[in-house]
Amino acid sequence: MTFGACCPELEYPVKATRIHAHGGPEALLYEDADKPAPGPGEVLIRVAVAGVNPADHKHRDGMFKDFIPYVFPKTLGYDVAGTVEAVGDGVTTPAPGTRVFAMLDPMVGGGYAEYVTTAASGCGAIPDGMDFATAAGMPCPALTGTQMIEEQLKPGPGQTILVTGATGMVGRFAVLAAKAAGARVVAAVRPAYAEEARALGADEVVALDGSAWTGAPFDGVIDTVGGAASTALAASTRAGARILTAATDPLDASKLPSAPEFVAVHPDGARLERLGADVVAGTIAVPITARFPLADAARAQAMIEAGGVRGKVVLLVDA
Repeated sequence: MTFGACCPELEYPVKATRIHAHGGPEALLYEDADKPAPGPGEVLIRVAVAGVNPADHKHRDGMFKDFIPYVFPKTLGYDVAGTVEAVGDGVTTPAPGTRVFAMLDPMVGGGYAEYVTTAASGCGAIPDGMDFATAAGMPCPALTGTQMIEEQLKPGPGQTILVTGATGMVGRFAVLAAKAAGARVVAAVRPAYAEEARALGADEVVALDGSAWTGAPFDGVIDTVGGAASTALAASTRAGARILTAATDPLDASKLPSAPEFVAVHPDGARLERLGADVVAGTIAVPITARFPLADAARAQAMIEAGGVRGKVVLLVDA
């Protein structure tokens, strides 16, 4: 009798990068973890690449600890690309073997790992011609910028919308969605990025340097930067218009015509598939700036914390 015939299949630990307490980059530990199993409505993804978002190190250092009930050890990260390995009850699509990308529940995370489970509805099929790194760089920023426009601001044709940080990952997708809605976009960026903003489709570019806007009032604001410079521009928004922000550096509400509203992103597999098609078609780019092994997540987060990173930083999980 063979060994396999007499003994059940063994489940070996899988690797994940986790924290056991809040702290600096050194709190991230590459270690063994239990392999998860998909529940009803969920899929099990073998992760190939995980995206690193600016919020990741804020989860790590405890910025959100008063709002999120962390359970340690905690696996960070909520943007993944990989292959469906198994599905839970009630799931017919995506099927095992499908290449998918997904934004996990930001409150739960789990992306810095070899395997993760998530709701099937949050998964999009990766389009042909897109690699795992590009796919992993998309979910959170692409969905954030698009949802801010399509679900929240909903600009009408001809309305003028301010997008701060328009050449950043969230900002560029907000510009794409605003232009698709027929809006006129004013992009607020550093002077060095002015031509890039125009190439993305901005109708006008203004320096994000603390100066006030002297043109006609904005019909809405999408802020991805926060702070004094964004506040100075958003102050020129017409009365009653919405000012939406995704930045953790707050806007100064006392200097604005209406209270800024923080917008949280949510998973959306169907919308992610649509945006993936735009990337493959060349309508919008997702530049990958740096790639680190999963074991070097601390270096990846430190790079983002240092500031000045253009494009996306990703972790190679299935290297």
